[in-house]
Amino acid sequence: MALATRNPALAEKISQMRLNIAPIVHVKSGNPPPQFPSTMLELFLLTEDQLDAMARYYSQITPSVLTYSYPQTMDWNRPFLTRPQEGDNVPEGCGFSDYERLRIKMRMFAKFCGFQGAETPTWEYERQFEILRARIDRTIEEEERVLEAACKFFPGSTLP
Repeated sequence: MALATRNPALAEKISQMRLNIAPIVHVKSGNPPPQFPSTMLELFLLTEDQLDAMARYYSQITPSVLTYSYPQTMDWNRPFLTRPQEGDNVPEGCGFSDYERLRIKMRMFAKFCGFQGAETPTWEYERQFEILRARIDRTIEEEERVLEAACKFFPGSTLP
């Protein structure tokens, strides 16, 4: 029995994944980056390192004159897209997970390439608000600890 008969949804998804992607070329060199995906499947198999390399190739990480030479921008210089460096102490819930960041970068790259359906989904906005809220809460907790320590150091003082 053919796959299309057994599982039409899977057969359709495989067909979609085989679609070829026309490469976006660099505005000066006229060449695509070596890791540019040739099919939808290859797009979904890109790593964060590959996406970052393509963002650099298209001058999308550090804004410059070339950044705005393309029909879309990746807007890759947003702080929430930055990967935590070794030694960074990012408290739980105060940043995107590696998987979330990869999904966001992949969506932003797809939007840069002009794909339909690459608009920012609701979950991404909601998650950004959750992270912002967690960071605010964390800052308030740290300030309260500093004030409590100051009150212990200076007896007789009170918290505002």
